[in-house]
Amino acid sequence: MPVTELLTTHAEAPWLPWAVQYFFFIGLAATAALLLPLALSPRSGWHPWRDRLALILGLSALTGPVALLADLHQPARFWHFYTQLTPSSWMWLGALILPLFVTLALLVSLSLLMTRISPRQALLRRLAALPWPCARRLRLVAWLGALAGAGILLYTGMEIMVVRARPLWHTAWLPVNLLLTALLALVGLLMALELLLPRRGPAPDAAPLRRALLWLLAALSLTMALWALSGVHNGASWLEARRLFQDFAFWRHLLLLSLAAGALLWLLALVRRHRPLAAADGLTAALALLCAWGFRWVVLMNVQTVPKYGAGLYHLDPHLLSSAGHIVAGTLGLWLALAGAVWMLLDNTGVRHG
Repeated sequence: MPVTELLTTHAEAPWLPWAVQYFFFIGLAATAALLLPLALSPRSGWHPWRDRLALILGLSALTGPVALLADLHQPARFWHFYTQLTPSSWMWLGALILPLFVTLALLVSLSLLMTRISPRQALLRRLAALPWPCARRLRLVAWLGALAGAGILLYTGMEIMVVRARPLWHTAWLPVNLLLTALLALVGLLMALELLLPRRGPAPDAAPLRRALLWLLAALSLTMALWALSGVHNGASWLEARRLFQDFAFWRHLLLLSLAAGALLWLLALVRRHRPLAAADGLTAALALLCAWGFRWVVLMNVQTVPKYGAGLYHLDPHLLSSAGHIVAGTLGLWLALAGAVWMLLDNTGVRHG
């Protein structure tokens, strides 16, 4: 009887934990850009969070690309995107959208924050004296930033979804869930900022945040149900997920953990839906952020442990997992350090926290 042996070559994982951090922070920035044009209107329920959305937008638009450059394995090769025209590649399109988005994000963020500064120092007087966009032009720039943010959300979802060799990725529900979980993280972060950085004066009505949280949880539950129903019509993504749940305890535990976290978030959102924000909402905010981050980790890292061809599961390299802690701590630390520096600067110049 002839025996045929199939050999596979060793290859580095295409997505590293840096990518998880990039998708998380750029999702925060892009969704903040989507909400900012609404928050500029005094009649909008989002207006009380205008400056905090601007802060999240600017800081996340800086932190995300840092993680992306680190994920390129050879960061200096990023210029290849601009010398090799590849219109059919979503990654190439993203390389064009990202610099535009970061530029618009920083312009909008700085323009809004500068209006809150009482320039007591020479440097701040010079910054405040620059020709920042007036209210009408700022709205135009904010809408352009929102459009670029939509492009960011589209390309980040599509560059994963187009990989046909991985059925778990190749579903139209993936970009939708990336968008919804990014909004979930944004709402959780706004709640956390209200608790950690209290305002001078009365706190705003938390109803918009409460409603947004409930709507997002409902939308995520619906997309999960529709994804499962796609299995009835031989949806490859759901069928592959069902196979993993049936054959591997790790994926069953992952599913149960996800369902438990979702159920707890639903319970917290419903129980506190008519109450003002308080310390008890810290758990809700932390859980929303953790669920959004965890979804990206599972999609980008755990799915890579499933062989494209063959049985069984791969194991993530222990060195990769140990470095993941440093990567997460480093990028989160960068965001927090920038946030602390900006907040201290605004506080020291007498700005009202809005």
